[in-house]
Amino acid sequence: MLRASAKANNITVNLAAVMDRTLDSGIEHGDVLLAFADAVTGADQDAAHAARARLVERMGPRALVQAAAIAANYSTNDRAANATGIPLEGMFLEDTAAFRSELGIDDFPSARNTLRR
Repeated sequence: MLRASAKANNITVNLAAVMDRTLDSGIEHGDVLLAFADAVTGADQDAAHAARARLVERMGPRALVQAAAIAANYSTNDRAANATGIPLEGMFLEDTAAFRSELGIDDFPSARNTLRR
């Protein structure tokens, strides 16, 4: 979704920054947003509190609400796909092979469902 959204808005994004935080994502406030994403998917409550505070400080309270809603939506989509074992369609499997490999996405345990044909 991020890749498609960036393309639709003519934004050059470095998706490798999702896996390697030393890289610049190319997205304004990307460092804060990635830290927030890590925090909401982790178990460290102090890290989550700090990430929320940094996001509000840098981007404002409305951005926190938007980021939380987006994270919740991604979580819902991911859980539904994993629970039902939805495989990635062949056309998309081929189209995404390069960036999945580059980012190591196929190494995640849930990829076993995605890669089935």
